[in-house]
Amino acid sequence: MLKPILLATALLFASQTAYAAAYEDAFAAYQKGDYQTALKLMKPLAEAGNVNAQYNVGVMYNENLVKQDFAEAAKWFKLAAAKGNVFAQVDLGVQYEYGKGVGKDYTEALRLFRLAADKKNPTAELNIASMYERGIGVPQQDYKEAAKWYRLSGDHGNADAQYDLALLYVSGRGVPKDEKQAAIWYRKAADAGNASAQLNLGAAYYGGQGLAKDVKQALKYFRMAAQQGNAHAQFNLATLYANGEGTPQDLPRSLIWFNAAAVTLTGDEAKIADQNSKEVASKMTQEQRLAAQQIGRKCLAGDYKACD
Repeated sequence: MLKPILLATALLFASQTAYAAAYEDAFAAYQKGDYQTALKLMKPLAEAGNVNAQYNVGVMYNENLVKQDFAEAAKWFKLAAAKGNVFAQVDLGVQYEYGKGVGKDYTEALRLFRLAADKKNPTAELNIASMYERGIGVPQQDYKEAAKWYRLSGDHGNADAQYDLALLYVSGRGVPKDEKQAAIWYRKAADAGNASAQLNLGAAYYGGQGLAKDVKQALKYFRMAAQQGNAHAQFNLATLYANGEGTPQDLPRSLIWFNAAAVTLTGDEAKIADQNSKEVASKMTQEQRLAAQQIGRKCLAGDYKACD
C-alpha cells in the first residue's frame, strides 16, 4: 500500500510550489483510487531525483496499483535506497530475498535490511530475525541471534516480531523455555491486533499456561481472533459457546462459529467443524434456529468483524 509519506513530503517542499502542488494532486488522486493519475504526477518528480517520489513510484509498481512490474519497482527502489530511504531499502530487500524483479540474493537482502535496521526500522529488524531463524543469507541458523532481532523489532512495536519471539519462548529456541515470557509477548502482539497471537493467548488462558487459568479471558481473545477470520479461533469460540464455558451456553452463536470454521478449515479439521455444527443444530429449538439465521446474516454482512 502507498505509504503516507506523501503528506510529509508535501510539507518538506512547501517552499517549492510546483513540487508541493504535484504531491498534493498525486495524493488526492491516490485517495480516489486514480492510481494512473497519481503515477503521472509523481513520475516527473521521481525522474528529477526526488527520493520520496522514487520510492512511491516503486510502490505503485510493486503493489499492482498501476500494473504489477517488479523489475520497474526494483529500478525505483534502488534509486531511493541508494539515497537512504529506509522504506525502499526494506522493500528492495524483500525483492532480493524472494527474487521478484531482481535475481534472488540473500546476501544483498540482508545488507539492505541491515541498512534500514541501523535506523531502527522494525520491519527490517523483523526480516533479519527471520533470516537468522531460517538460516538463509547468514553463516548459519542462529536462534539466539533471531531472538535478539525479534526483541528489537518487538520493542519497536512490531506485532509480528512480538508473536515470533513468543513462539521462541514456547519452544525454548534461542531463549530459555518460558511460558510466562511467551504469554507476555503474546499479549503485546494480541493487543496490537495479531490474530495468531490472540488465538495462542486465548489458548494460554484456557490451559493456564504461563498465566492464571481464566476461561473468560480465553473467550475474549478467541473472539478477537475469530472476528479476524482465524479459523482455529472460530472453532474454539464455537466450542466454548456450545459448552457454556466462560459464558452462558449459546447454541445459535456456537452454530455460526462452527459453520465459519468449517468453511475456512481444511481436511479432517473442516470435517470435525462440520460435524460439530450439525450436532449443535440438532439440539436447537426453532426459536434458536431463527436467532442463528439473524446472527449469521449480521456476521456475513460485516465479514465477521462485527459478529458477536
